[in-house]
Amino acid sequence: MMNTSELLHTIAKDRIEGLRTIDSYQLKPVMITVTSANHSIDLNNDMWILNTKSLPAHIEEIEMISSDNVFTATPEEYDFMDEFRFRVFTDYIDIKTIAETFKPYRLEFVKIIPHRT
Repeated sequence: MMNTSELLHTIAKDRIEGLRTIDSYQLKPVMITVTSANHSIDLNNDMWILNTKSLPAHIEEIEMISSDNVFTATPEEYDFMDEFRFRVFTDYIDIKTIAETFKPYRLEFVKIIPHRT
């Protein structure tokens, strides 16, 4: 099993491979606070990798949609996902939180910053 850092680099390399003008990249951690049950983030053509260790117990389910990904999980499912939880989102992320009472929570991502030649 790869460690998290290796896995993130593998995902980033896979994503930028084939993008002609890009020869390298940087990974930058990003923390966001989800402040409403329907929360949207504009990624400005960047790619973000979900890197949250665990989902907060007070939520029933999270749904995250971007131009190239749809991801749903309960906190219990998320805990068992291993590398499958490292999803890549492009362009935007619409985060829908299903919870009896919504409370703000944090999600961690790693932003892939491409370096163009």
